[in-house]
Amino acid sequence: MATAAAELVLEPQATWWNAPWYLTGLSIPLWALLRAREKAAQQADGDDDFPEQLEKAA
Repeated sequence: MATAAAELVLEPQATWWNAPWYLTGLSIPLWALLRAREKAAQQADGDDDFPEQLEKAA
């Protein structure tokens, strides 16, 4: 299965496969960077209500 997947990625047979497929691999680090910034921004807000919400739920 792995070799079949690699063959399809490296030598696609579809005629519509003209898009730069390597951008998929480059988008993963970009997503990770943006996600880390989002999480850091959420922590910087000083949202300390979460433990209290847990106590209320219990």
